[in-house]
Amino acid sequence: NCNKLKTPLKTAIINGYILMLRGTPVFVQLLLIYYALPNLIGINLSAFAAGTATLALNSIAYVAEIMRGGINTVPEGQWDACTVLGYSTVQTLYSVIVPQTMHSMLPAIINEFTTLIKETSILSTIGVIELTKIGTNISAKTLDPLTTYLVIALLYLVMISVITVIGKKIEKGFNHDNH
Repeated sequence: NCNKLKTPLKTAIINGYILMLRGTPVFVQLLLIYYALPNLIGINLSAFAAGTATLALNSIAYVAEIMRGGINTVPEGQWDACTVLGYSTVQTLYSVIVPQTMHSMLPAIINEFTTLIKETSILSTIGVIELTKIGTNISAKTLDPLTTYLVIALLYLVMISVITVIGKKIEKGFNHDNH
């Protein structure tokens, strides 16, 4: 289980990271990284870099918890067998543990990916040109926000639907391979 991977300091750092990023709104994280971080470290990030960093750091926290949950479903005996066979922790994870857990982790990982795509819309608030920002610009020119934002909603729905279908096919492949 995950206890094989733990040291007290690593555990405290990882748990703190996950708590902070899962426990605060991604919008607040974006504002902190874009506006506050430059004041703290003296490095100005472009809006795109700040947005990408925010979404990546947030998503990593969720995926880490998904993986922790998946890894913890593997019986202790699997870890012990790998130790007896002389596998390193990395070999154990790559060859034995993760392949057994992918079928259970995959739906949650796909869900996190779809959430990540939808969260890109907040990047428009710091000036990143993405789908919502483009829609806002179009709406300002056409003075037709209803049509513009309905089209944006439809585009997001299509993207998420495509990812969901692809994810289900991948899931089916993992479930087929494991039976």
